[in-house]
Amino acid sequence: MIMMKKLNIGIMAHVDAGKTTVTEGFLFHSGVKNSMGNVDNGTTTTDSMELEKQRGMTIRSATVSFMIGETKINLIDTPGHMDFIAEVERALSVLDGVVLVISAKEGVQPQTRAIFHKIQQMKIPVIFFINKIDRLGVNTEEVYEQIKLQLTDNLLLMQRVSYEYDGTGQRFCLFKRSYKEPDFAEQVIVMSEKLLEKYMNNDRITEEDYENVIRSRIHYGKLYPVYHGTALKDVGIIELMEAVSKWFMPQDHKNRPLSAYIYKVIFDEHNHKLFYVRIFSGQLSIRMRTTIEKDNSEIIIRNLFGLENGRLIPVDKVDAGDVAVIMDAKELICGDWIGVKTKQHVFTQTEPLLKVGVRPVPPVNRRELLEALQILSMEDPYLDLNVDEETEEIQLRLFGNLQKEILQMLLKDRFHLDTEFDSVTTVKKDKPLDKITCIVPIFEQGNLLQAGVGLTLEPLEEGSGFQYETKVSFGDLTKSFQNGVREGVEKGIRRGLHGEVVDTKVTFMHSDYNSVTSTPADFRRLAEKVVYQALKEIGTKTMEPVMKYTLTAPQGYEKKVITELVRLNAVMEETEYTQSEMIIKGKVTLEACKDFATQLFTITEGRGIFETTFWQYRDVETDNRKVL
Repeated sequence: MIMMKKLNIGIMAHVDAGKTTVTEGFLFHSGVKNSMGNVDNGTTTTDSMELEKQRGMTIRSATVSFMIGETKINLIDTPGHMDFIAEVERALSVLDGVVLVISAKEGVQPQTRAIFHKIQQMKIPVIFFINKIDRLGVNTEEVYEQIKLQLTDNLLLMQRVSYEYDGTGQRFCLFKRSYKEPDFAEQVIVMSEKLLEKYMNNDRITEEDYENVIRSRIHYGKLYPVYHGTALKDVGIIELMEAVSKWFMPQDHKNRPLSAYIYKVIFDEHNHKLFYVRIFSGQLSIRMRTTIEKDNSEIIIRNLFGLENGRLIPVDKVDAGDVAVIMDAKELICGDWIGVKTKQHVFTQTEPLLKVGVRPVPPVNRRELLEALQILSMEDPYLDLNVDEETEEIQLRLFGNLQKEILQMLLKDRFHLDTEFDSVTTVKKDKPLDKITCIVPIFEQGNLLQAGVGLTLEPLEEGSGFQYETKVSFGDLTKSFQNGVREGVEKGIRRGLHGEVVDTKVTFMHSDYNSVTSTPADFRRLAEKVVYQALKEIGTKTMEPVMKYTLTAPQGYEKKVITELVRLNAVMEETEYTQSEMIIKGKVTLEACKDFATQLFTITEGRGIFETTFWQYRDVETDNRKVL
């Protein structure tokens, strides 16, 4: 029996490059839709939220299934703005390949670079699709050069584009390249010792020989084929679909236990919670008993759906390599693994470094607001809904101001709630000033819990993170009680005095318990209090997020750019020049630079790019904002 080939692919791009229109083309030509939807008209399939239709942009990832020949495609359309990078990263973790869309007029843009670098880290195959090649002033050669300079020079142009100009304007033609073209064939031959040997011996090289080499190099991230078109006019879409089926390869799933990852959670119109699950190995089936990896707890699969031709359908089982949907499983959250965790797919997600306070208008709607935010936090765990115990302020974690704006509109449109949001501020963290041991014995005055806990907190070098160690033997305190202590410590560390604690080691070194009345919950609650008490006694210093930055600007703007970097107290570590650009790399606090990308865009007349990645939390001196 021949197994159906299944591929999970993503369409990714900088905002407005046309990725959702490319998706519409795929759905139309695969027979899922009778006509292509339009972003401007709000008729696209994957932008299903009313807010997405209003804004003409993708806000959350969407998954839709269709066939290309004998290949089943699960296509994930993802947001294109940096403020939704968590959605992009979760989608990347389940993909067999990515179509990276680049607008021919705008070329390589900041989000394009950010996505491509993440794709490279995760070793995911990529096909480039240069979109909007019909626009006036497009020069594809310049786009190729941008890709080579900023992304990769391992390109294989699968088509030639030629332009003609007459009195009525500009026309273009697309030509498929052939292995009979010497320069095209030779570019493939030099990638393979086997082909090179055949070539040197004047042996016949078949089309299959060429394609096997190309497919292998693409799979291992050593080669990136380039296709062209204009998605809005349905040009180049069929060729791109054929390329997806031809060049991307499914992963090997044979003889491995169940491993499935929940990459997306949404609530449907009937308020059912839907968990989108990529199955890396094994099989999910209705009524099966399995475990959740994080705590080894048991789950029974009671409602199971598959994806077929743009629809969810009830199924008895879903095999490896495919996407399943589980409905209303209260035990699960976004990011969970069912069965075992697949090592090669463990990835580090970008952490939101900004926070914002939110209030209902009028205040009497507080309960409704909290309920709505709990639902949104289930869909996006990185919102990290928190209520300050002292001020009762409702706080959320964010990636940027656009996300704040979208959340406010979402609360209005979806939950009919008016809200006020504060200005976005940087998430700061605590670090103890010195080493301290704090012990709260059982039965001590003021300790109403049936537990005794002693902890040592000690500061570590910057960048070390949080570490935990127990010196209490499991003979003295059993595993369930020790787990309670660790959970309480971790909660106390997340809370801190003014924010989460970083670069600190906590050692559990003393315990008392009553064999009759003590419970793990007593130890959990007391451990959190001991962390807080220790921090209060020793005091903390404030740590701020510091970013690595890369600033790219045209030559001629040096004075303006450097003046602004000095104003930000940024450290300039490296400066280089290309034929037309200046590139500066260094470090700067997030607080100083969180709005700088917009300022740079203005002072360079839209031609400057400011990219940042998190480096580490640092003790930043307030007098001169020194970061090193």
